[in-house]
This record gives sequence, C-alpha cells and structure tokens, in this order.
Amino acid sequence: MKRLITPITHSNNANKIMKGVALALSLVLVATSSNVAFAAKSVTQITQEKQQLQNELKSLDQELVGILTNINELEADISDKNSDIADAEADLKVAQKEADKKYEEMKVRMKYMYEKGDDNIITIFLESGSLSEFINKVEYANTVYEYDRTQLDEYQTMIKQMESLKAGLEQEKVALQSQQNKLTAQKKSLDTMISTKKSQVADFDTQLAKARELAARQAAANQSSGSSPSRQANSSGVSGGNKNPAPVSGTGGGAVVAYASQFVGNPYKWGGTSLTEGCDCSGFVYRVFQHFGVDYGRLTSDGFATVGQEVSYENMQAGDVVVYSGHVGIYDGSGGIVEAQSSRAGITSGRAVNCKPIIAIRRLI
Repeated sequence: MKRLITPITHSNNANKIMKGVALALSLVLVATSSNVAFAAKSVTQITQEKQQLQNELKSLDQELVGILTNINELEADISDKNSDIADAEADLKVAQKEADKKYEEMKVRMKYMYEKGDDNIITIFLESGSLSEFINKVEYANTVYEYDRTQLDEYQTMIKQMESLKAGLEQEKVALQSQQNKLTAQKKSLDTMISTKKSQVADFDTQLAKARELAARQAAANQSSGSSPSRQANSSGVSGGNKNPAPVSGTGGGAVVAYASQFVGNPYKWGGTSLTEGCDCSGFVYRVFQHFGVDYGRLTSDGFATVGQEVSYENMQAGDVVVYSGHVGIYDGSGGIVEAQSSRAGITSGRAVNCKPIIAIRRLI
C-alpha cells in the first residue's frame, strides 16, 4: 500500500508546482503587457502634446508677422505725420509773415490818415471841391481801415486754426508712437514665448524618442502590440457684439462708396477739405458725407468716433466710417477702405480695413 501511495503523492506535488509556475508566468505576462500599453500611451500623449505645442508655435509666428506688419505701417504713418507737421510749420511761417506784412501796411495807412489828427481832416476838407467829396474821402479812409482790420483778423484766425491743426497732428503722432511702443513690447514678449516653445518642442523630441524606445523594447520582448490612442476633436469660436443699427436715411452705403471712389488718385493735403485739390483723411470723410447731407462740422479723425451710431465689426457695411488712432476711412463693403491715406499715397482704395487697430466703427447714414 505504501508503494501505491507514494507515486500519487509525487504526482500531486508536481501538479501543484506546474500550476504555480503557470500562474507566475501569467502574472509576468500581464505585468509586461501592462507596461507595453503604458509605454504606447506615453508615446501617444507626448506626440499629441508636441503637436499642440507646434500649433501654438505656428500661431505665435503668425501673430508675430501681424505685429511686424503693424509696426511697419505705424513707422510709415509716423513718417507721414512728420512730413505733415513740417508742412504745417512751413505754412504757419508763411501765414505769419503775410499777417505781419498786412499789419505793417495797415500801420502806415493809419499813420497817414489818423496820426496827423485834425490837420489831416482840415487838409482833406480844404482839398475837397465840395462837401460831398469831403464826406466821400473820409468814408473811403474809414473803408480802407475796416478792410485792413478785416484782413488782419482773417489772417490771425487762420494762424490760430493752423496752430490748432498742428497741435492735433502732434497729438496723433504721440498716439502712433505709443502704439508702436506697445507693439514693440508685444513683439519682445512673443520672441521670448517663441524661444521657450521651441525649447519645449526639443524637450518633447527627447521624451518621445525615449518613450518609443521603451515601447519597442517591451513589445519585442513580449510580441504584443500597444493600444491605439483615441483622438478628441476640439473646436473654439470667438463671438463678437451684435450692434447693427438701422439706416437713418434713404442713402445706401454703396452710393457713399461709389461717390468717394470717384476721387481716388487725387492728392492728399494736410488740413485740406477739397476732394479734387487735396484733403486729409478727416477732410475727405467730412466732404463725402456732406455731399449726402450729413454734416457734423470739420472733425478730427478721432472726432468721428463720437458721431453717428456704433457698429460691431461683424456687422460692418459699405459706407460705414472706420476710425483708427490718428486716421479715418470709409469701408468699401469688400474688406477694404476708401481713404485719404497720406501725402505720399494720396486718396486710395482697397487697403485692408484691418490694416491697423480699429478704434470705432460708426454708421452716419
């Protein structure tokens, strides 16, 4: 009986040992398979994060290009403002010289007619052939004086207006320089961000190479494949305002654009309001809308931001007035503006409406 029992006992032990080995091997395989899946997941995550970073880098590059374009535009605008200010100073000198000349001429006539006092009146009386002739001569003297006084007043008024316009130009130049400084600061910040992002991309490349090496080594050791990552779509949108006031007149914006476009190619003149002989940006908009019975007076470019009705960017229509810092134009309905651009370019059309930061959009008709 003992010989029969012993083999059975050995067989049971062997079965137990084999079962234990099988269990251990299965645990090892499960653990290894889990490591492979983890490595594959890491590769996927790192790849997605790297792609996201590259998209951010591309967006920053595009933003940097836009800022550089705006900086170039502002530098050109500042150069034009400097030319306009120089023209204004030259015009002021000419006007002041003419006013001084008129004043000196008036003083000479006043000295002749009035500083001699009663003797001059007596002389005029004695040299007159009749009382009516005497009265006519006295009235003529008074007329000459009034003419001189009027001319001098007109020159003084013109000088004050030119000084005011010059001051306005200098303020606009300061505003442009302030924008340029802000854009330069943004460019510096973007340069730093881009440099940081590029370093992060390089770090992701290193991480990705290590993760792929680990996944390949474990997959080869266990002859198993990693899990496939799932992808999630993400979308975002930007919503704007909804200011779209109804027209206040029967004039269509297309008619305004058509009328304004007739003067494309005509000269730009600082302080001017003539659509044919020359005008500046605000003088151009002023005269175009005056033609359609809309007259808020001679405003500066910034002044147009306070008249009419406010319009959202998404609802901009042909004929709406677009106000920038130190500049104003008329939206053409096709993504551009009609404007008195600069002394170098004259009256133009087609420049992009977002060529520079927009302060306000107003509907005047």
